Amino acid sequence: MQIPVGILVDRFGAKVLLVVGAAIMAAGQLTVAFAPSLEYAVVGRMLVGLGDSFTFISMIRMVNGWYSGAKASKIQQYVSTAGQTGQFFSAVPFWFMLENLGWEPAFSVMAAASLLVVLLLLAFTSNEVEEGKKNTHAVNSVKQAWGQLVENVRIPGIRMSFWTHFTTQPTTTSVGLLWAVPYLVTAQGQKLEFVAFILSAMVGFGFITGPIIAEICARAPQHRTQLVYSVVGLTVLAWVVLFAMPGSSPSWLLLACFLVISIGGPASMVAFDFSKDFVPKQSLGSANGFANVGGFLATLIMMYLTGLVIDLLYDPNSGVDRYNLESFRWGFASQFLVIAIGIFFFTKESRKALKTSK
Repeated sequence: MQIPVGILVDRFGAKVLLVVGAAIMAAGQLTVAFAPSLEYAVVGRMLVGLGDSFTFISMIRMVNGWYSGAKASKIQQYVSTAGQTGQFFSAVPFWFMLENLGWEPAFSVMAAASLLVVLLLLAFTSNEVEEGKKNTHAVNSVKQAWGQLVENVRIPGIRMSFWTHFTTQPTTTSVGLLWAVPYLVTAQGQKLEFVAFILSAMVGFGFITGPIIAEICARAPQHRTQLVYSVVGLTVLAWVVLFAMPGSSPSWLLLACFLVISIGGPASMVAFDFSKDFVPKQSLGSANGFANVGGFLATLIMMYLTGLVIDLLYDPNSGVDRYNLESFRWGFASQFLVIAIGIFFFTKESRKALKTSK
């Protein structure tokens, strides 16, 4: 949904899409709350994902409607970092609410919270600092917005933004969404409580690294390319350290490596710091929608490749668990292929962007 949402942001403005997204999420949460069967719950979860897809791109567009330059770099990183509190809320307080109140009340509370967000958006937000000027930055039709997307993709700097997101975000997301639990519990022999602590710590670490990355982007934008290379290099180094351990890794090392891997999340915001330098505000929605596809595409590829390698190595007659250290070494090593592709094209497009900007 990122590309069509980006087009719609350019046509209708960020506020409308934020309201629509929050309303769709509320509908999805209510569907999950009262789902009579798994099929209905899946539909509800899809609605939540659909509504969520309206949020991030619209938020970036609204920030750039109010701020510009170094201040926009800082604010969009700060807002994105603050948004990560939702992950913590879902991991701890919501779980507690679910256990003590039950399924229907817990998800109904979440739906009510989304509806409250709708009211707050309607009452207290506007697309631009100059909202009084009618249609200041919105295009006149969806067709025109689509044309802007096509033009944006032709710009090397926007393609560089795509590959920035492609290389920085996926390892953090694929681990957080899927592979951390089987790897840490089954392969590394850790307790679930420790895994929950690591996942929460990864979110918390974003509150430290996010502002640092924002300051680098604001004060030294000429070093953003080196920042991308550094974050990817640290991610690869963290995996190499874990792969090099002959047996189970100590808890402190697992925590340290997963915190390093988590830097990719805040670092992915550099993609949107690049994009605002190459296109005007009125076409920033479609540009960021395109760039935002990069990280999630790479995440899906990484998640699939990791599982594919683990399945290929699994011998049901061996008596060894499918999720063992050796299979995860090779499974996670397959991520290097995705990273290598991303770095190759990031380098290629960044060189083109540098030439065109001179």
